[in-house]
Amino acid sequence: MENKVNWRLGKVLDGRYEIVSVVGIGGMAVVYQAYDLEKKRDVAVKVLRDDVSVDADSRRQFRKEYEAVEKLSHPNIRAVYDVVSSGDTEYIVMEYVDGINLKQYMKGKGVLSWQEVLHFSTQIARALSHAHSRGIIHMDIKPQNIMLPKDGTVKIADFGIAQMDEADPNDGEEALGSIHYISPEQARGGTVDARSDIYSLGVVMYEMLTGKLPFDGKTVEEVAVQQVSSLPDAPSDLNNAVPAELEQITLRAMQPEPDDRYATAADMLADLEDFRRSRNGTAAAQAARQIRDEVHVISKNVPRISKSGELSKEGYARRRARAASVSMLSGFVIVAAFALALFVFVWQYWLADIFRDAERISVANFEGLKYDDIMLDEEMKELYNFKVTYQADSNHDEGMVIDQDPAAGTSRMITSDGIDISLTVSSGVQLVTIPEDILNAPYTNVQVRLQAKELNVNIVLEESGSVTENYVISSEPAPGASVASGSTVTLHVSAGPAASYTTVPNVKDLTKEAALLMLQREGLICGENELSYVSSNDYEPGRVMWQSYAAGTTVIQGTQVYLQISTGPAVTPVPAQPAQPQQEAAPAPEG
Repeated sequence: MENKVNWRLGKVLDGRYEIVSVVGIGGMAVVYQAYDLEKKRDVAVKVLRDDVSVDADSRRQFRKEYEAVEKLSHPNIRAVYDVVSSGDTEYIVMEYVDGINLKQYMKGKGVLSWQEVLHFSTQIARALSHAHSRGIIHMDIKPQNIMLPKDGTVKIADFGIAQMDEADPNDGEEALGSIHYISPEQARGGTVDARSDIYSLGVVMYEMLTGKLPFDGKTVEEVAVQQVSSLPDAPSDLNNAVPAELEQITLRAMQPEPDDRYATAADMLADLEDFRRSRNGTAAAQAARQIRDEVHVISKNVPRISKSGELSKEGYARRRARAASVSMLSGFVIVAAFALALFVFVWQYWLADIFRDAERISVANFEGLKYDDIMLDEEMKELYNFKVTYQADSNHDEGMVIDQDPAAGTSRMITSDGIDISLTVSSGVQLVTIPEDILNAPYTNVQVRLQAKELNVNIVLEESGSVTENYVISSEPAPGASVASGSTVTLHVSAGPAASYTTVPNVKDLTKEAALLMLQREGLICGENELSYVSSNDYEPGRVMWQSYAAGTTVIQGTQVYLQISTGPAVTPVPAQPAQPQQEAAPAPEG
């Protein structure tokens, strides 16, 4: 069997796909850039490595990728064109992405701006929403699997461990993605669903906003324990430029319990779009243009896998030219077919309306009407295609239309297919239960959990000597209570123990021992570090001659008070007397 890792560049697979260069070598497969001689386009060819292709489980997982992706068709998901089984070799032909991955972009940029994070996260959420609607869970969302073409868009790739709803959950395969990005339930080996992908997207957003992973460790086990048992620092603690709304979306996606996360990627996408609308749309558009420029710059600095084995530019050009001249007749056929399709399109969507003098009307006002009453009007049902979204709203009766798109009065052309219109209908008051385990918990975590239940949160700080600072003391309504969706819950949060005050006593002229005892009784600090000794002619030795706070001053207990202690009068040294010269002894008298 030919070694596929070392396929010769220029080799043509099955008479159609010409190998151009090695794009990447992973744990299971090799990815080549190739040229489709039939379709005349660049493609990527993914083939199992020789050392794993003999393993039945690896081959099954490889097939699982294209079984998953063949169900998907979305601009933010890397397309699969063909699956080829040729002899003992299987390979997947995919869309060729000329660019870099999100991890390479992050390494080139460091911490990303909120505009960049919004740009990438929105497209990832759209792709996940599409995949989940087809019953596909990616299970390995991470920056390395997010491709960035040079047009600045996003392509999710590598569905190699994707889980399909109809798959046997007990097939024995371990489907764990990269440990830093997988959900706690994946780390525990528990049941996963679409919310696991939402958690992984939250981790990717966290890393983009802060430049750091929320959990890190020296071993896989250490990281897994952190994911299951702890909460990360708030992104704004690491980057004060993070908008509060984007931080809340990120933290909600990363909640340890799946029920506290977004229920669907579509729900998360809705919040991202609401945030976009609340910000300057022009700034977001400028960010998209800047991202395209950055991708171009960074991709130039990313090293290629195998420069020595690539075809020369001249050789590659010759091969393309040779492929282009294979069939002039087929080229004419393609051009003619394209021209016909273009004419049909233009006629259907433009010329036909001109020739039949198409009628335009103003969209009716449905706000304030009952949706059931609208559905009784056969003329309205024939004129409009209604798409309905229900929303809990305590201010409107159940079944009442509270919003519409397009707005009333908007001009629309009447077509045989009808006019598309989206209605938001009140589902009335929906009761939700305040969790019972929110007391003595970090308020940031509780706030995200309550907001996930569509509740508003009001924070009130209170001094407390028994509850840890920034932890919840109590709530109004109380834990366990049922309240209407959209209600406000007030959290009373500990601001730490209350400060105790005392009055500084007058300790001047007291002995050092008496002064220290009096200060300690008032809860003030004064030890040897706060004492200094100075000579004085006015105070007896050992007496206090000065205190740093005047008597009667109000201070917080625990304040340091400095004292000066007298050592008595300064001692003047007595000058030494000069030594007297000794006289010689008189000689004794003779005789």
